[in-house]
Amino acid sequence: MQVGLIGAGNMARALARGWGEPVLVSDSGSGRARELADELGGEALGSREVAARSELVVLCHKPQQLNVVADEIRDEVKAVASVLGGTTIAALQDAYPGKPVFLMMPNTPRF
Repeated sequence: MQVGLIGAGNMARALARGWGEPVLVSDSGSGRARELADELGGEALGSREVAARSELVVLCHKPQQLNVVADEIRDEVKAVASVLGGTTIAALQDAYPGKPVFLMMPNTPRF
């Protein structure tokens, strides 16, 4: 399955490293997407192309960017998973109507 990441910050990096396979990744111009793609052998692309080429897009951008990103990739995306803090499944369904959406709840282990 081809996974694409929209955003290349700490959460995206942790997910990509955990999968251990090349991913398609975009960022908002920070250069982190290129660094992550170089590290894992994936590709740094624009968000729309990531969505078009991925079977599943994982939203790893800032929560306040939900609607701006959705407007850009909505027509291309096939399925969406989100790790956006404070974002409800209803907000995801509103942003991506008719698309399968999944809400993931990342956490850190307690010792």
